[in-house]
Formats: sequence, C-alpha cells, structure tokens
Amino acid sequence: MTDGTLSLSERLAIVYERLNALPPPKGAREALRQLSETLESVEDEFSGVPRNPQPGLKFDGRMYPPRADYTTEDADGRLTAVTKGNVIYADPDGTLTITSRRSGETIYRRAGGH
Repeated sequence: MTDGTLSLSERLAIVYERLNALPPPKGAREALRQLSETLESVEDEFSGVPRNPQPGLKFDGRMYPPRADYTTEDADGRLTAVTKGNVIYADPDGTLTITSRRSGETIYRRAGGH
C-alpha cells in the first residue's frame, strides 16, 4: 500500500487531464488562473509536500504555480511566465502553451475559448 503520493510525471499528467476537462478559458488571465488552481489542487492531493506560502526557487518536491514576479504581459495581452523548467504562454484568446526551457519543444497546448 502506498501513502497516496505520486511521481512528478504522474502529477503532471493529472494536471493536464484536469485542465482538458475544464471549460476553455476565454482569456490569458483565465488560462493562467486555471493552470495555477489545477496545479495547486493536484499538488495538495498527490505530492505529499505541504504548500509553502513563500516558496523559494529551490525544489522542495512540490510544483508551484508561476510566480507573479516571473510573469510579464505583452502589449497584445499575452502573458509569459518563466518557471524553473518551462515557459508558459497564455494568449489573449485563452490558448495555453507550455514549452520546455531546455529543448524549446511544446510540452502541453490547450486551445482557448476565444
């Protein structure tokens, strides 16, 4: 019997599965909010690591939503959030794209609701 914790890759798969089940976001802020809330929920449920209200940049075994101080807004309304391993793009139409900082390849993409 396990303690209910899952690996990072298993938790990410659940995050993407739950995001796909949500109504398509109608804007960049909604897309980022859905990602953040879903990530927090999955981590609360499956990481086994208590949420740190002031997480540092050092990995503590838990994934955290993009930080406001690493998120920028372009003139067209696109939000770009840089995390330790990824760059997250939330377009004005709600499209969410997560790319690997190492390889540049798209890890996850979800269309917005326009």
